[in-house]
Amino acid sequence: MVVAKTKKRSERAARLDIRLNPQAKQKIEQAAAVSHQTITDFVVTSLLRASQEALDRQHLIQLSNRDRDLFLAALETDVSPNRALRKAADRFKRSQQ
Repeated sequence: MVVAKTKKRSERAARLDIRLNPQAKQKIEQAAAVSHQTITDFVVTSLLRASQEALDRQHLIQLSNRDRDLFLAALETDVSPNRALRKAADRFKRSQQ
C-alpha cells in the first residue's frame, strides 16, 4: 500500500493556502459534512466547479437581441469580395501549391 499512498500524495502535491473568517470556515465545514466529503475534497470540488464556470463564461459570447439580429443579417447579406480580399485569396492559393 505504500505505492498507492505515495501516488496519492504526489497527485496532491500542490498547495493552496487561504485566510478566511471563522464564520466562513464553519459554513464550509458544515457544507462538507452534509455532502459527506472531507473539507479538502469539498473545497477542491467547489473551487474546480467555480473555476470551470468562470472559464465557460469567458468563452461565451452574449449578444442583445438587436446585436444578434444585426449579426444574422450580416451573415445573410450577399456581398461580393472586394479587391483586397480577392488578392489575399489568390496569395493564399499560391502559397498552398
